Amino acid sequence: MRRICALTILGCIVLSLLSPSAGFGAPAGTLAEADGLLNSPVLSMAQATKALSLYQGLLATAGAPRNLVLARLGRTCFVLGQLVPESQAMAYYQQGQPYAETLIREEPNRVEGHYWLAMSLCGQAEVGGKLLGHRLLPRILEELKRAVAMDAAFDQAGAHRVLGRIYYEAPGWPLSVGDLAKSRQHLQAAVHLSPATSTNHLYLAETLLRLNESALARQELAQVLKSTRGAVKPQDLEEDRQEARRLLAEMGGGEDR
Repeated sequence: MRRICALTILGCIVLSLLSPSAGFGAPAGTLAEADGLLNSPVLSMAQATKALSLYQGLLATAGAPRNLVLARLGRTCFVLGQLVPESQAMAYYQQGQPYAETLIREEPNRVEGHYWLAMSLCGQAEVGGKLLGHRLLPRILEELKRAVAMDAAFDQAGAHRVLGRIYYEAPGWPLSVGDLAKSRQHLQAAVHLSPATSTNHLYLAETLLRLNESALARQELAQVLKSTRGAVKPQDLEEDRQEARRLLAEMGGGEDR
């Protein structure tokens, strides 16, 4: 199953250069060109890497509004961390962190900085092991809650989605923050705000299954099969559908169409 900051709390070098020389030698391009690459319906590693290079060039040359470019850089690094093998992901998650932190320093009231910082830290916690996850968890929760307060719908209700998954995956008190009631609350909010996102429905279904609410879980799994987009990259939609079909088969039911 793909990584999508399904943060397992129990369970490299920073490549970013934010000085005026950042992106030196990167090919010239426009914000629209880079966005087109990153938003490709068949996003590949090559496209995401080229988009990163273009955004770095735009940041170095002030070729587009700085706040927009910093936000895109944070997102692109996270997407790249999702695309590469897990052994290579940490470098991209670390690379995205200073872009988000710079955006927060320069424009603290923009949701993008807080959200992409949380996602960068989530990625690091996911691939970095239990101790790192435990250390980063308070800051992750803080930044996600700030993102919810600023714009709960941002990135397909991403802050609600990730908070819901953390509360699902983390051990409960006193070991950690796990709380299925909170997980359900956040994931229901994510489904309400972004009903077309398959991952929102899938995560809610898994929480409902753990709460022994199989009928409601089945309804959410059926919605996964009707959804039109995944949470991070285009491939997520089919992966979510495959997982939904697997869970439905385990429950003894077929696909609801």
